[in-house]
Amino acid sequence: MTTPARRRWPVATRDAITGIGALGVLSLVHWARAHRVGGPPIVQELMGVLPNAAAAVAIPFVLLAWWENERRPTSAARRRALAWLTGLSGVGLVLWEFGQRSSRALFFDPGDIVATLAGLAVVWVVNAAITAGAASPD
Repeated sequence: MTTPARRRWPVATRDAITGIGALGVLSLVHWARAHRVGGPPIVQELMGVLPNAAAAVAIPFVLLAWWENERRPTSAARRRALAWLTGLSGVGLVLWEFGQRSSRALFFDPGDIVATLAGLAVVWVVNAAITAGAASPD
């Protein structure tokens, strides 16, 4: 008796789910902060910087999923697009952080930049998992 091959979701779907998951983390942290969820100092520090890491993961994957769905790219084109989207997202998020230095309502935190860079690294780790064993993006 043979077992049917396990069907995998298309890479674009996995990218979209990853982006949505990162947006979920971002929302959960904002909810926890609004409800003043406490914890040890390390938890409070993580709740301060985690939105930056989550945004750094969400932006490239959401945009990549949209782009893939419209174009059905090759694996090489997908990697180039992810590199561009990750770079643009990183530049935008870091510029946003530096822009907060001139704001009275927002707070500049170098830890947010570190969290953004960590999130950008996570993009590539997650990308490796998403594309593992995939012959093509579909």
